[in-house]
Amino acid sequence: MEGQAIRGALIHAILLVLAGITFGATYEVCPNCPLKSVKKALEMASDGDTVLVKGGVYREGALVIKRSIRLIGEDRPILDGEGKYEVLKVEADNVVVEGFRIVNSGRSDIEDIAGIKVENSKGCVIRNNILENNFWAIFLANVENCRVEGNKIRGPFKVGEAYSGNGIHIWHARNVVVKGNRITGHRDGIYFEFVEDSLIEENVSEGNWRYGLHFMFSHRDRYVNNTFRNNGVGVAVMYTKKVLMEGNRFEENWGGSSYGLLLKAIDDSVVRHNLFVRNTAGILMDECQRTRIEENDFIENGWALRIWANSWDNVITRNNFLGNTFDVATNSTMNPNRIEENYWSYYKGYDLNRDGVGDVPYRPVKLFSYIVENNPSAIILLKSFFVEILNVVEETIPAIISVSVADNKPLMRKVDWRR
Repeated sequence: MEGQAIRGALIHAILLVLAGITFGATYEVCPNCPLKSVKKALEMASDGDTVLVKGGVYREGALVIKRSIRLIGEDRPILDGEGKYEVLKVEADNVVVEGFRIVNSGRSDIEDIAGIKVENSKGCVIRNNILENNFWAIFLANVENCRVEGNKIRGPFKVGEAYSGNGIHIWHARNVVVKGNRITGHRDGIYFEFVEDSLIEENVSEGNWRYGLHFMFSHRDRYVNNTFRNNGVGVAVMYTKKVLMEGNRFEENWGGSSYGLLLKAIDDSVVRHNLFVRNTAGILMDECQRTRIEENDFIENGWALRIWANSWDNVITRNNFLGNTFDVATNSTMNPNRIEENYWSYYKGYDLNRDGVGDVPYRPVKLFSYIVENNPSAIILLKSFFVEILNVVEETIPAIISVSVADNKPLMRKVDWRR
């Protein structure tokens, strides 16, 4: 991690030089220094300078950075908004903010007040800060080539969804990297809207009021190797095309309308090498087209996959379905998607020619799951004797349900996609 940080700092320095900005003077701020005010140091600094703030508590109202500088905290100085102010605002290109504890921003019903806000900026770096009890924690708007990396974010837990902003909120951006952050206690952990060609990597977003990740109108992005755990209603990726979702963990997202991952109006995307464990629904597909769901593990979810009738031309292949209450549910009798070569723990077929593929198809949509999908209140009968009888009858007479969803090439062994 230290080597990566050094490389990141060198790359940023090179970018500054290429932009015609070099490192200049350093202004030291501390309670016992000649310069005691962060605000004054920011006013004095020119492009390429560094403002080095040493340990202490600084209550100076709203701070604004208007030059291309490095604002560096030593011994974790505290910038305190006192519940009244936007703590730090960046209005320049190529600004670095690193090493601070930023707390207690103001709140507003009409303004997006943040711990750190960056607007109309290029090349910003927000790195290795702690943000606590802020309305919005990190808010980026109309930015390019920025990094939000290694921050620890804790929201105002007791206020609830309606009175909390997002942990990392990015609007109208391009080429942004959000990496290695930990976010909890906010409305949405990470929020992307109109963000293109960007990366969300190695973050942990858990215990947020609504979504671990909320992702809208954001094309050609990647989110990889993240953990989304115990959020209100899971992760929503909406109105987006050409997104890669790979190597993520969706865990313990429970609730009456919850899920691990919602794919709403998604086109031409890939969901691969993810782990869905103990969610109300692993994936809910609503108006989803030409998307591949491959080599994922679905373990002990209520529903592994819920596929609505408005989703078609999707490929669901080489996944492991292990111990889910319902493997697949749909509200349609048709199957406009390709479902094949998956491993199903409830499959009871045989493989006489020993080619690793079951000789009889597996029908993952059970009659009771079809009933529940069209009559949700019927779920109360899940553990009843009636449903047990229904399952036995269905195993004996598969044609009892008219749903055409079937895996005609069910695998006899789990897919080892981790090799």
